[in-house]
Amino acid sequence: MTNRSNLAAGSWFLFASLLPAQTTVAETSDEASRYLDAALDAIEQNSRVYTTDWKALRAKAHATIAAAGAKTPADTYAAIRAALTTLGDRHGLLLDPAAAKAFNPSRTTKATGMLVVPQGAIVAQVVPGSPAEAAGLALGDRIVAVDGLPAFTELPTREFERLFRRGQYPDGGAAPLDLRVRTGTTEPRDVQVPLATFDAYVAPTGRRLDGGIGYLELPGVLGPKASNYDDAVHELLDSLDDGTLRGCIIDLRRNTGGTLWPMLAGIGPLAGTGRLGAFASAKSEADWSYDADLGIATSATHELAKVAKPHPLRADLPVAVLTGPLTAGAGEALVVAFAGRARARRFGEGTRGLPTSNTQKPLADGALLVVTVTVHADRTGTRYDGVIPPDETVASDWERFGKADDPVVAAACRWLASAGNAR
Repeated sequence: MTNRSNLAAGSWFLFASLLPAQTTVAETSDEASRYLDAALDAIEQNSRVYTTDWKALRAKAHATIAAAGAKTPADTYAAIRAALTTLGDRHGLLLDPAAAKAFNPSRTTKATGMLVVPQGAIVAQVVPGSPAEAAGLALGDRIVAVDGLPAFTELPTREFERLFRRGQYPDGGAAPLDLRVRTGTTEPRDVQVPLATFDAYVAPTGRRLDGGIGYLELPGVLGPKASNYDDAVHELLDSLDDGTLRGCIIDLRRNTGGTLWPMLAGIGPLAGTGRLGAFASAKSEADWSYDADLGIATSATHELAKVAKPHPLRADLPVAVLTGPLTAGAGEALVVAFAGRARARRFGEGTRGLPTSNTQKPLADGALLVVTVTVHADRTGTRYDGVIPPDETVASDWERFGKADDPVVAAACRWLASAGNAR
């Protein structure tokens, strides 16, 4: 005979096995919830480029930290970064407290005085009077090793730039750079580059090339000398443009950004009069313009730079714009200022990919939230939110930078000669 109690027990076991598994729901702390809300508030209030269903974004973020049982601010970082990704902000960042200190260190005037291209770790610029010059570094040198960082070429671009410009290591500490450097095909040598305070201003330069072509290199600019930058460019144009120019090269390959307005006023005679571009958000645009008669650069009707003696406008002159991976920020704004201009063409390599403006919001635990506020737009309304590609790709040979046999300059000269003949 069947034992009834055994049958009942077996039936209950079968029934119980069909029930959904019971899970323990982790509880989120009030501190974590408040921290997440503060971060999401900052993103929503400051993101002027991207739009989304904010209610759904918040619900998803809170569900994420609830599933993880978030107790501390650090437990919410993944949800905040996911919110930036959902939003589409490719330049937005959330840096933990240690990374925030490295990203935005105290205002130090000490630097190395060199620019290094991440691809190949090649020295692209040595500032006169800098520690890099005193150490014997030269254009085109290749850095093959950094003491203490065997995988330095694998650093994220921002960390790579900070390392070579400010001697700042990934942990936030700054120290002289102990390097192994190769010049040409020689054996590598040991070089130490200290950090020091020096005049980092690099003036715009220009000269006439064969065939009636003008060449201007326009570096980035910051600091008190920026106010003289536009006047210097117009003086160069006066010396080069005697009425016989057949074209002009604007070399932005070493323009890492800085203060836009004197640079914009400087290129005005070549870029054109009226709207040259804009800071664009999801809802509005603030134009950048150049007034050829007055020699002023404006944004949203505000005068931001004025040239003492404006060079006359040559709107019909063909212009070749040279770009590369160091062209960034305000340098990319100059690239955008020529986009849509008749008889303008880009040569070289893609830009750094930061044609944006952002805002930084410190969070309660020392983390730093970086949110994109605007992107650059050209005179036609086309928006740029990443690397700006050239019209004709030509790799830079940094040992021959700016020389007659510079392959990027040579490609631009060929086009300018044909464009000039088409007048």
